[in-house]
Amino acid sequence: MERIRESLDTGSELEACSASSLADALLSFLSSLADPIIPPSLFPTMEIDAQSVQPWSRRFLELLPPINYNVFVYMISFFRELLLHSEANRLTAAMVAVFLTKAMVKSSSSSGSLDADEREMQSLHSLQLVVNHFLTTAMI
Repeated sequence: MERIRESLDTGSELEACSASSLADALLSFLSSLADPIIPPSLFPTMEIDAQSVQPWSRRFLELLPPINYNVFVYMISFFRELLLHSEANRLTAAMVAVFLTKAMVKSSSSSGSLDADEREMQSLHSLQLVVNHFLTTAMI
């Protein structure tokens, strides 16, 4: 991952590396952004289930700021491509949804309130279902 970051920082040619190393570097970068790709204002306030995931996902895309939308769509497209090779890389959409969601949000779990922490966990779980929906459908 260090060689990947060095190549990107210096503009030098990227040496041969695995898709998982590129994904790790990308997720690390996303996690370090000052502003998350998914703003807290777009966190679900209700539990997302099979009946509500499609309409909620459509509305979510409409509300994402344009730059965030572009990055989100790129990330979904990149990881859809990785999932095409799931036999070789052993990834599943559910696994990707978990780590991709964590990389695109900023956690505020230092609240100390058990109720607030539970709500945040529910929102994170609902967002993972939404990301999984995008990874497994042709919605975008």
